Amino acid sequence: MLSLPRILLVLVAGGLASPAFARSQPAVEISPDLSQPEARTQAQLDILEGLVDGDMVTDALNVAAELRASGLKSPRLDLLQAEAMHAQGMSSQARDLLTDLVKKTPRNAAAWSELGVVLSDMGEIDGAVAALDRARRLAPDDPKILNNLGYLEMAKGRNTRAVELYEQALKQDPSSARTRNNLGFALARLERDTEALAAFRAAGPEADARYDLGVACELRGDTTSALTNYQAALSASPQHAPASAALARLLHPESP
Repeated sequence: MLSLPRILLVLVAGGLASPAFARSQPAVEISPDLSQPEARTQAQLDILEGLVDGDMVTDALNVAAELRASGLKSPRLDLLQAEAMHAQGMSSQARDLLTDLVKKTPRNAAAWSELGVVLSDMGEIDGAVAALDRARRLAPDDPKILNNLGYLEMAKGRNTRAVELYEQALKQDPSSARTRNNLGFALARLERDTEALAAFRAAGPEADARYDLGVACELRGDTTSALTNYQAALSASPQHAPASAALARLLHPESP
């Protein structure tokens, strides 16, 4: 995967956003009747989901194992257990579980999305793109899926397509700083620096925006523009340590 400073492609663990779907929230909190098996199962899965979302991965894996031992079979359990496995570094197991899940539930956008995230972290970019594209077709307006797919398209060098996907994601979630930041890098790769700077500015403070554009320029080999933007970052915020370090590195490459 790309390793660009300040790119927060949601994979919360590795660059993409995981999971790439919105958790369902009831409009009104109603205490479930836990005497009913279905309600009890949903409550247990809600607890598991809370553990996964709270990064309590070991506890989540233990609860998932207990639910499986009790005989519970559920696509939601499969997905949540795969997320916990992935967060724990058990990527191969997560991939296998998700591969089985999408075979059983081929219209499960969340499962395809998470499979794309896992494959991406494993370096299987082509498979990740295919999985996330399948998720996008099933949930065309999901901004996290669009953002993650844009990131992978950028990793493949398809920057124009990445820009299109980021812009679609921002129509659904205009407040996403991570998507605007990713958009800035894609635009800079296309040497659309004025638009890139606008995207970076929409994502954060002026000093960060100038620094990010400097990084993008340096990555494409444009040292002159990188220096200009690092200097602008320091003008906006003289204590901006990353810009100061980058400027020193470019101006004094012989220094240790």
